[in-house]
Amino acid sequence: MRERHFTGNKPARHAPRRPLQIGRQTAKMRRMRDGVVAVVFDATKENYLLVKRRDVPVWVLPGGGIDDGETPEVSAVREVLEESGFEVEVVRQVAVYTPTGRLTSETHSFECAIAGGAPSISDESMDVKFFPVDTYPPPVFDVHRNWMRDALRNEPEIIRKPVEGLDWKGIVKILVRHPVIAIRYLLSRIGIRWNSK
Repeated sequence: MRERHFTGNKPARHAPRRPLQIGRQTAKMRRMRDGVVAVVFDATKENYLLVKRRDVPVWVLPGGGIDDGETPEVSAVREVLEESGFEVEVVRQVAVYTPTGRLTSETHSFECAIAGGAPSISDESMDVKFFPVDTYPPPVFDVHRNWMRDALRNEPEIIRKPVEGLDWKGIVKILVRHPVIAIRYLLSRIGIRWNSK
């Protein structure tokens, strides 16, 4: 509660309220950069790579925002290396997902193959593992499960469709099932990082 100081019958003047400053950004929903996601298979193509995030402790496909001047393919390769320690080669582009609201951005999905490196954690990931293609460890964002399914379809053409599973309805669903994870996700969207070490 904001403390008020009174002199006589009039409240003291306070500086005008400003938005909460977090770093150089204000505490409001930021528009997301266009992004990439990589579905990385092992040599047998029976297992795929997931990383467990630090800020929101869920298993996800490696990915992130496309940096200025980067192509989506280069971004996918960089994100996999940063989050998992693996060097990868892009095998094919799986899909381009179009935004459906403020929680999503245009997202490019790629199938990738391991070219080198070794599993390692980073400031973004707390674990790196391969899982059988028919499983997905909980808790999970539905959107990652959908991206994995699309990669397994092996469509001859690039899939083009809206992002599914990451909207306010999806967030409410996660909030009910996993309240701490949902709160951590929403805090990360306004720039508040909560890293677990």
